[in-house]
Amino acid sequence: MTTKNDVLHRLLLFALGDGLYGAQVSYIREIVPDQVKNPLPGAPDFIPGIIHVRSDVIKVIDIRRIIPLGKERAKKKIIVFVPEDAHSTRFGILVDDVYGIMEVPDAVVSHLDRSDAKIQNNFMLGFMKISLDTFLHQNGRQFAAGEDDLVWIDFEDLIRTIIDGDQADSIVFRLTALFNPQYLLSGEWKKNTGKMKA
Repeated sequence: MTTKNDVLHRLLLFALGDGLYGAQVSYIREIVPDQVKNPLPGAPDFIPGIIHVRSDVIKVIDIRRIIPLGKERAKKKIIVFVPEDAHSTRFGILVDDVYGIMEVPDAVVSHLDRSDAKIQNNFMLGFMKISLDTFLHQNGRQFAAGEDDLVWIDFEDLIRTIIDGDQADSIVFRLTALFNPQYLLSGEWKKNTGKMKA
């Protein structure tokens, strides 16, 4: 019999700004180094351009063009999403660093109640405490308990919202609520909603 303690979530750990985040690996195709992007005429401000990964064209999303985040790192990575089908637009999100895959027991996750209308406004599934340093210095993908805050992002919802052009106004609010809640409280995010239009 499988118990809650036996369920493992395979999360890719990455940094963006001052935050540490995790995303279910099933929504991630690959990670590639940041590279020169070809501008895409008519694209919203948060898409600085496209890159080519083998025969695929990837639209790159830069969260920093929407909201202010912490200090940028020199060697950035692009996390490429798995498309819904062969004809779907392929997207990648620019992040500051990628640390690897951690297998997180469900018992350590503080899941958010997604039925609460107030919580549905961001892309967060839950959060947990880990030790990034311990994880990086061990062999394997085991969970390492500690005091670092890890936010679990709902990549499925994030991808669907970005692809849906009708949600351009709400995505600024939702991304700000996830990546920089202090900025959200300041009200400055409202000035950036116009940048999301294609």
